[in-house]
Amino acid sequence: KDTASILACSSSLTFPDEFISVPKQVEFPTTLGSAFGYYYAPKNGNYHCSTENAPPLLVKAHGGPTSCTGASFNAAIQYWTSRGYAVLDVDYGGSTGYGRDYRRRLRKNWGIVDIDDVCNGANYLVKESLADGDRLCIDGGSAGGYTTLGALAFRNVFQAGTSLYGIGDLTALAGDTHKFESRYLDGLVGLFPEDE
Repeated sequence: KDTASILACSSSLTFPDEFISVPKQVEFPTTLGSAFGYYYAPKNGNYHCSTENAPPLLVKAHGGPTSCTGASFNAAIQYWTSRGYAVLDVDYGGSTGYGRDYRRRLRKNWGIVDIDDVCNGANYLVKESLADGDRLCIDGGSAGGYTTLGALAFRNVFQAGTSLYGIGDLTALAGDTHKFESRYLDGLVGLFPEDE
């Protein structure tokens, strides 16, 4: 078996394996078929909880909204898993990496498909006994913050959430964005102001 060797390293910081939760890709049923995410179980070598059936869950909604999440080391996720939380990092419909049809699910459906998928991901993990249905929370930044706000406002799944620099006003976004994304919302929610 071949071994890997480190050629260069930008940090000498290391973490013991008993504190690192390794993600497992999950596929779960949702409104338009299946959606995907990475499930991180709680992990802390110094503690073991024997008083609860399932852990609290933090669902993460990535920005973009047509970006994707990944399974590379993320200290922000490990922070939560080392403190007893499970984490589901969702690649909702519209995310890249799952083919053209999956990517196109978000067309004219931003704020619908993504919200359905984060909610259905949480409910799936509750059904699988991997999360406690009474302790579900969500966070996301930018477009993920928009998904977070929508999930909290229009669904009854999460008990708490944090919108990190989230989009809260699509009219303001359409009128005050940079040239590169000046017509980006046309494909996500419709033409502005024509379809307002």
